[in-house]
Amino acid sequence: MFTMPTLLFKVILLGDGAVGKTSIRRRYMGEGFRADFLATMGADFAFLKTKIDGINIEWQIWDLAGQPAFRNVMKSYYKGAMGALAIYDVTQPKSLESLDSWVQEVRERAETYDDLPVVLVGNKIDLREEIPSSLKTIQGFVKSKSLNAGFIETSAKTGEAIEDAFITLARDIITKAKIET
Repeated sequence: MFTMPTLLFKVILLGDGAVGKTSIRRRYMGEGFRADFLATMGADFAFLKTKIDGINIEWQIWDLAGQPAFRNVMKSYYKGAMGALAIYDVTQPKSLESLDSWVQEVRERAETYDDLPVVLVGNKIDLREEIPSSLKTIQGFVKSKSLNAGFIETSAKTGEAIEDAFITLARDIITKAKIET
């Protein structure tokens, strides 16, 4: 009997500090949500096996610190990445603007594809109504188009669309791999 091989996807979670990168990773890994904020120091990574569209995938998820003090150290972790979730906090407009440099940086240093698959993830949508200055969905969508990236909005707190973000990225990686092989 023929079994489908497992594809290994090294993916990077990137964005400013406190946008919810670790919470998204934890939620996707089935670890739940923690309300207390603990900044990632350097990098953290985890493995998860899933099946998407009948394809076995082993995720190697790299959760990188977003604080400026760690920015130069993080660049070495980009090499070999097959895709990235570029995460921003919908209640912090500056975190969306900074994704230009994050996405450019990972695409330059990953050394895998000419145009590394990236999905912009607007996180913390559960807080949008509470914060008047929150970004609108259209603002994230427009930014994603300018970066040639996918787009989705999530809530790590409620779990809304977390799995969809990874499914979208997996499909983009698979499409890119088929085109470039």
